[in-house]
Amino acid sequence: MPVLSSEVEEPQRERTATVPAWLTPLGVYGAVLSVLLLVSWWSIANFTETPFGEPPGSFRGEWFWDGWVRYDAGWYTIIADHGYSYGPGLQSPVAFFPGYPMVVRQVARLTDSVQLAGILVTLVCGALALVAFHRWCRDRLTPAEATTALLCIALYPYAYYLYGAMYGDALFLLCALVAFLAFERDRLLLAGLAGAAATGTRLVGVAVVAGLVVGVLERRAVLAPAEGRRLPQVRLGRLRPRDGWVLLSLGGLAAWSLYLWHRFGDPLLFSTVQESWGQQSGPVTWFKRDFFAQLGRNPARFYTHGLVIQALFGLLALLSVPTVVRRFGWRYGAYLVVLLLIPAIGSQDFQGLGRYLLGAFPAFAVLGSVLADRAALRRLLLPASALVLVTFTALFANGRYLS
Repeated sequence: MPVLSSEVEEPQRERTATVPAWLTPLGVYGAVLSVLLLVSWWSIANFTETPFGEPPGSFRGEWFWDGWVRYDAGWYTIIADHGYSYGPGLQSPVAFFPGYPMVVRQVARLTDSVQLAGILVTLVCGALALVAFHRWCRDRLTPAEATTALLCIALYPYAYYLYGAMYGDALFLLCALVAFLAFERDRLLLAGLAGAAATGTRLVGVAVVAGLVVGVLERRAVLAPAEGRRLPQVRLGRLRPRDGWVLLSLGGLAAWSLYLWHRFGDPLLFSTVQESWGQQSGPVTWFKRDFFAQLGRNPARFYTHGLVIQALFGLLALLSVPTVVRRFGWRYGAYLVVLLLIPAIGSQDFQGLGRYLLGAFPAFAVLGSVLADRAALRRLLLPASALVLVTFTALFANGRYLS
């Protein structure tokens, strides 16, 4: 007897539904990683000039992994090997938060190589971060939008920090996403603990604290409209004792500050020591005097181009805030604003902002939702972004500092 088409389609739909959701982000991660590993190896194998970012020492497998150990990787190696030290007026390891090097130190017990451990931590955290981001997007976006958003962050020009670079950005992104995923599922203790891991990894982890606190206020409608008043009425009685778990997210920063205070006498030493890198405090940094001076003196310089690119990306992320608030809630708007504000104010010339924007996952979700319905724009931007990512990976491997 002939089989109706609907009878055939139903089992196919069932088989499709059983495909694990994590396969898509892991597949994307694996594909991009394969390309970038070859690009990094090719760059260090074919360029004979001495890289600007020499790795701090040899390690097992350096013939292939060498291009991922650059610049701050040296500081993380020192911390994982020897702990923290401080010399007044000198660049010191206390500028770097302890979350990432602590994890690297533990993994190094298995690899017998701090550098290889650092690369492995980045690889695992980067892959899990894409899985978590896709999960977060699937809760809020259509399947097409979620997949496009995943590609946006996976192919972001500075995403090589998720694919092996010995930096803490992949770990931070993973912690931030776990914190918000836990919050949305009302697991406030887990949200607070993941937030603590974020604040112990990066100063911008304060953005996670802001997002979680605002999220509690949203959920309990603490700021309720008041009849006949311009300002909303504050109703603290709506809060629940368990809401306080989100305040644990301050724990990483608090513990780090207490350690610095106990050992070196300055709880904010991670900020104070930035002056040794030329990061002055006050209006000179806030209003980016050095950035505009760079534009005036060296408008065609490679470094200057990089600063402009990072500033533009930061501006685009800032412009996404109203849409983020409208689509995802005030908690993600607060998170994004604080995430942008800290490096924008603390850096003299926007250097590093491109890397910190990896944490701006709500902005990538907005971008994905926009591109999903605009095929022509999507086919232009995603390949262009992938090409820049490949180029930046090759340059980074060869010692050019990009962010």
